[in-house]
Parts: sequence; structure tokens; C-alpha cells
Amino acid sequence: MMRPEMVYQYPIWAVGISLAIIAVAGTMLLEFAMRRLVSPAVRRQHNEIAAAIFSIIGVTYAVLLAFVATLAWDGFNKAKAATYTEAVQVMDVLAVVSNFSEPTRSSLIGDLNHYVATVIATEWPAQADGRVVRAADIYIAALNQLVADLKPISQTDTNNHMLLEQALMRLRDARQDRLLAADTTIPAIVWFVLIVGGAVTIAFASFLGSPSLPMHLGMCSLLAVSGVLVLVLVIALSNPFRGDFRISTAPFDYVRAQIAGSG
Repeated sequence: MMRPEMVYQYPIWAVGISLAIIAVAGTMLLEFAMRRLVSPAVRRQHNEIAAAIFSIIGVTYAVLLAFVATLAWDGFNKAKAATYTEAVQVMDVLAVVSNFSEPTRSSLIGDLNHYVATVIATEWPAQADGRVVRAADIYIAALNQLVADLKPISQTDTNNHMLLEQALMRLRDARQDRLLAADTTIPAIVWFVLIVGGAVTIAFASFLGSPSLPMHLGMCSLLAVSGVLVLVLVIALSNPFRGDFRISTAPFDYVRAQIAGSG
């Protein structure tokens, strides 16, 4: 059974070409069918009113495409920002942890290293498959427990303890933002409206009468391809952690290298 998620299993260029071919083929078939039902001469008699209505439909659909594309772009940027923010918060925790004495320091760095490794090796592949896995939660809990068990014996220890609590709280918040971004996508109803709206727009173009069949087919085909291009853009950006343009683990790879260097 075909599922919408299957589109991310193929290169975006292959998806775009396939959609363009389907759109152009459908446009041509629709025009040939319309010519058999209503002659171009009859359609030309209604070109003035048809063109007026078509302009309204075209503008409405263009506004919808622009809105969804903007929504997808904004979501992609927020997901990328959340990823980098989480990585920065891990670095902040590492900076505070470095102020502690042994063996507390090694225990905290160990759990922090396991956290980053789990995010890279387990959570990221799951996000690429369209799933949200909270495998690193156990290491956040372990860090919180270690902090709760600490018994400051000096003012410096107390200050470091407070800084660590604050850093872990910011890390948890950043983590939630990244998981929310991974679990948020464009609703199915929006995809339905985009596809049906595009089909209606192209179909209405067939009501316009043109003396030249090749010219009409060319114009309608270009209209279909232009809609497909925006649709491909939305597909590429609507799931920030999937597809060819997904957000990489680069920030966490850097953090993991820094943790290894501090050990």
C-alpha cells in the first residue's frame, strides 16, 4: 500500500521529475478529453469570462502555495535552530561539569557522552524514518540524579551546583524543541488541498479555447510544472529530518569530539 512517507525513500530530483511527468501527462490527457467533449470554437466564445474566473482561481492557489511553502521553510529553520541550540546547551553543561572534582566530573561527562552518542546513533536515524524516539531520556535522568545527589561543601560547590542545574534545565528545554520539530509536519489535509487545488487550477485552464493545440498544451504544461516545482520545495522542507535536505548531526558530532577531548 502506497504511503505519503514513501516519497522520502527516493532522491528529491527523482520525485520532482516523476511528479512533473505525471502532471504534464495528466494535463495533456485532460486537454485531449476536453477537445472531444467541447470544441475549441465553443470554448473561445466563453474565453473572456473563463479567463476572469481562471485568474481568481490561479491567484487563490498561488497564495495557498506561497503560504504552505513559507510554513515549510519556517518549520525547517526552527528545526535547524533547535538542533544547534541543543548542541550548544550540551556544551554549556560540559563547561560547568569541568569545574567539578573527580569522580563526580568523570561520571557527569560519561553520561553526557552517552547522551550525545545516543542522539546521533539512535534518535537521528529514527527521525530520518519519520519516528520520534526518546532513547536519550535515560541519560538526562541519570544526569539529573547525579546532580540531585551532590552535596556542596563550599560556596564554590554551591555555585557550580546551581549553574549545572540551570544548564541541564536549558538542555531539557532545547531537547523538547528538537523533538517537537521532528514530530511536527504539514497536516494531511493541507497536502490534500494542495494537490486537489492544483488539479482544479490546471483543469480549469482546459476551459479556455485556443486555436493552436500545441500552444495550449505547452502553456498548460508549463503551468503544471510550475506548481510541481513549489510542491517539490514543500516536500523537501516539510520534514526537516528526512530526505536529501535533512538536518545533519554535524553540531552533535562536534560536541562529541569536544567531550572526548575533555575526558
